[in-house]
Amino acid sequence: MARQAPSHQSGTPDLTVLFDGDCGFCNWTVRQLRGLDRDRRLAFVSLQSAAAFPGRRELAAVAATYPLAEAIHVVRRDGTVEARGRAMLAILDALPGAWLLRPWTRMPGVSRLVDALYDPVAANRLALGRLVARGDPAVCDVAPSAVPSPGATRQGRR
Repeated sequence: MARQAPSHQSGTPDLTVLFDGDCGFCNWTVRQLRGLDRDRRLAFVSLQSAAAFPGRRELAAVAATYPLAEAIHVVRRDGTVEARGRAMLAILDALPGAWLLRPWTRMPGVSRLVDALYDPVAANRLALGRLVARGDPAVCDVAPSAVPSPGATRQGRR
């Protein structure tokens, strides 16, 4: 069940997607979603910057309340927060052409099924990040928290 976050200021997007900015797979997914979001209904904020994101104080309350590092979260304009598969369904619903899938996503049990599909993907996101990084110079295949060894090149690091 979705919980309410503090109310949003006017001018916020339909959905704010909170994602792990240190995750290569998450960053790759955000790039794909930006390309699909022709109507600009989605905003993307890394969970690492959510608590202090300029002009969005309500995100600090969400960051303090929800386990953002465990799963993707979305904050709707009305303050409702969704996570895991339900967040993915909300994102899907915001994209162009979503009306084609809307009846399917409203069926009983679908959100539980999508949660069950989401969980193994999230659990393996580091490996998936390495997979999508192959041949994509925009995706870093080095863990952002890794400390470079002395004399290591800066190439491939963020």
